Amino acid sequence: MITDTILNILFYLPLLLLKALPRINFSLPDDVFNGFSDFLSNVGYVVPMKALLPILASSLAISTFKISWALIIRIKSFIPTMGA
Repeated sequence: MITDTILNILFYLPLLLLKALPRINFSLPDDVFNGFSDFLSNVGYVVPMKALLPILASSLAISTFKISWALIIRIKSFIPTMGA
């Protein structure tokens, strides 16, 4: 109760200044993402994802295996009888 009163006194001026600020209306037009969609369509034409997807999948699999293996080794090193 006392804390609320002290905070109300401290924040009276900043709140008064914030209430005096004008409102800002922010809206995006409906066709704002059409340019982005066209750009992605052009990139998809130049970079054939169907041909590059196996390379990406194998690279991701190798990276995931390396991370998992490093995590297993790290956890194993904390076990007293299985330390490196």
